Amino acid sequence: MSQLYARFRELVLIRWVSVVIILTGLFGSIAGFVYWYGPTFYRYPVWQWPFVPDCPLFALLFVIALFLISIKRGAPLYDAWVAFGLIKYGVWTVLVWIVYWINTRGDFTAESVIMALAHTGMVLEGLFLLSFLKMNVPTVLLCAFWFGLSDWMDYGPFETYPHFPTAIIPFGLIKWHTIAVTISMTALYAYLAWRQKAAGR
Repeated sequence: MSQLYARFRELVLIRWVSVVIILTGLFGSIAGFVYWYGPTFYRYPVWQWPFVPDCPLFALLFVIALFLISIKRGAPLYDAWVAFGLIKYGVWTVLVWIVYWINTRGDFTAESVIMALAHTGMVLEGLFLLSFLKMNVPTVLLCAFWFGLSDWMDYGPFETYPHFPTAIIPFGLIKWHTIAVTISMTALYAYLAWRQKAAGR
């Protein structure tokens, strides 16, 4: 673990910093559920709801993960699942806004900037959780299955993907980027599982 990464982990684990992150995460997840996804839930049957609010859902799940870690009751499989989602959907949102800014020639709205910064924070939260993972083959397979299923739900027949202006942001780019991130994260998890097994962890 690099010195910078170790210091980042130590900073997050300082009690008052953890409390601030937890409160911020709760606020952000509630805002996401209500503001961004609230008007869309009625479009989907209840059984599809776990696949609809990607970012606020994983922001909320990170709050739980960080709380459990802070009281030394972390759950490695849960942490692996949450880390995957935080990185995947954090990167997704930042990419969407970068493409939006490029195609609108710099329309840096307050909403776009705030959301890009907030979702960069999600990526950092996912990287934080990676340091706690005890990776193994079942964990890799379960995460690959869930997020592969999520991609199919989003871009397959049910179209549960988050709303974005397809007239400005190419749908195909976002779809294949999402699938590529799932594949890349699965490959990363497989590598971590191999490395930890080789190290006897």
